[in-house]
Amino acid sequence: MEQEIDCKMQSNSRYAVLRQWEATVSCIVAKKQTGLSNRPYIATFFLFLIVLLLACTKAKEEPSASAPADCQQFLNEYFDAWKSKDIATLQALSFYLSPEDRSRLPEGSLEMWRESKNKLVTENFERVTREFGDFKGYKVLRAKTATISPQDQPAANMMGPGIHTELVCKAKFSKKNDVHVGLHLIKETEGSQYIVAAWNFEAEP
Repeated sequence: MEQEIDCKMQSNSRYAVLRQWEATVSCIVAKKQTGLSNRPYIATFFLFLIVLLLACTKAKEEPSASAPADCQQFLNEYFDAWKSKDIATLQALSFYLSPEDRSRLPEGSLEMWRESKNKLVTENFERVTREFGDFKGYKVLRAKTATISPQDQPAANMMGPGIHTELVCKAKFSKKNDVHVGLHLIKETEGSQYIVAAWNFEAEP
């Protein structure tokens, strides 16, 4: 189980980011000298990977779909950051860590986790830009929302309780006009803001 998170552009590189993330988590654990296992992270991101791969594989040329108003507002902010190359905003909007996963982090390692995820967001932006060019625009092809309550075990432990929205968007870049963007968004309560828990950028064949 060494291949769980997918930030890929091409099949031969889709696990590079995962290996770096696992190495960082392992480093945190080693430095703190605890017996903490990184399996919760592996299970969570592996599940996200499956969801995103299935969504992107099944997405065909479809009319635009409607997303919930708060989700649409978040997407506009997220893709505006792509268009303006605002990496700091992308970092702030990306990567979710559930309360249970936060509690499993070794003491004092949360800041290291933030630095690691910010690095992954930056590398993903640079990789997408290199492969596809500058972001131009998007439309939503699919949107599906589900609520996971704290009592919904083991889903709540693996994915985090809250409102989960899976989306497939069709994006246009300066080098590629047809790029499918799979996003898994989560917010813990109705009043909180969405955050990107997992993503996938893949050019149409």
